[in-house]
Amino acid sequence: MRIGLTLKGSSCRALVLDGRSDVSAAEQLEASSLAEALDAVLSALRPRLGNRVTDLTADVGNVLAARQPGDVVAIRISPRPPADRFHNTVLPALIEPAVARTVHVRGGHDLRGRPLAPLGLDAFLAELPSIVSGGLRNVAITAVGSTASPEHEMRIADSILSSNSDMRISISSDFYSSAFRDRDYTAILNSALMESGEELAAMLEDAGRRYFPAATLSYARNDGGRAPLARLAVAPVHALRPQPAMEILGAATLGGLYEGEVVVCSDAGVSVGNMRRGLPVAHSIIRQGYEASLATNAAFVEPYTANHPSRPDIPTVVADVRTSQDTPPGYGLVPTLPSAQDLALIGCAATPLTAWIDRLERVSGQADLQRVQKRAEEEAQSAAVQLGASPADTRIIESNVFAVPYGNPGIVRMRVQAAGGTSTNGEQSLATQAMGGTA
Repeated sequence: MRIGLTLKGSSCRALVLDGRSDVSAAEQLEASSLAEALDAVLSALRPRLGNRVTDLTADVGNVLAARQPGDVVAIRISPRPPADRFHNTVLPALIEPAVARTVHVRGGHDLRGRPLAPLGLDAFLAELPSIVSGGLRNVAITAVGSTASPEHEMRIADSILSSNSDMRISISSDFYSSAFRDRDYTAILNSALMESGEELAAMLEDAGRRYFPAATLSYARNDGGRAPLARLAVAPVHALRPQPAMEILGAATLGGLYEGEVVVCSDAGVSVGNMRRGLPVAHSIIRQGYEASLATNAAFVEPYTANHPSRPDIPTVVADVRTSQDTPPGYGLVPTLPSAQDLALIGCAATPLTAWIDRLERVSGQADLQRVQKRAEEEAQSAAVQLGASPADTRIIESNVFAVPYGNPGIVRMRVQAAGGTSTNGEQSLATQAMGGTA
């Protein structure tokens, strides 16, 4: 059995999933604090479930979004400082006030990983004492060309941690985007949320171990997967917006859909996403209009319109989760799932562990490209296993190669996703059925 949790404010909502179709009624408790609500929900479930719970996964996106971002020191590595205000990196209004100090360091790389300027480490070391003793623990390091070489970011991070190992550091090469400002914004936001991530991870670890000591404890990610709680303190930005992906995965789980289309009719409108090999199809950034995009893998969900192409050859699941279902959902859609299900909670309970490899590679010819892609797939599977996935239940979800524009032949972007479960569970059953086997 698996438990899905949604945390919000001072309330906790929980659902128990047994296999793919046996779903308990969702339970929600409000308390004077979030920790008390979580404790009350898990203590109520313990007598019924005992030691049968294998996985417990929490959606903490609402809590992270509501928290006040912590103050951050932004360290930007480039060949020269911005020439004027027009060339300064512009952050979204949400996070701009969190940048308490900005430090420029000479350095950076081009798209082929060649240094654009020597790293100004000596000049940075002269400023380092004021950074580590200034009372701020959150540091975001961004470098030009970090997608091609993270060397300068890593050297700056090492020098900071050598002076004060308690500093929380985010580096932009951990977040893939071809745009500097996307990586800068994501690294800063991630750093600003690290303290909240630490607190939530500790709270979930304490309550989870108290009531379900044998269960694997995880948090829900924006891509429809999950990761161990320890990663929440390091990469909270990947837990900021998991609900759309979890709704798609929840509907697919109820419908037994391994690959195909998922349509969700809610009070907010009708949306559509797709499943590929048991997980929602994801893209690598969350766009925010004209502001910087969030460089995190997230489910690709878009509004359903009257012009949506009808494909009878594609398996489709239609879920109607509107508060009132007295009228049809529109667009001629006919629900194929039972009504009034909490899809996001079902998705949290069913989600597998996921890992990504997303980077630039230099290749020379087709044979070299295939070798590099195979290596990336092996690394993605290995990363999933290191997170706790069973080697026998780990599979490649996506493996794509993209040409890099702007006249850079021989450089490609390698993007690979792997996923796996910790035991024989629902998502493995979907995969087995898709391959013609029996669960």
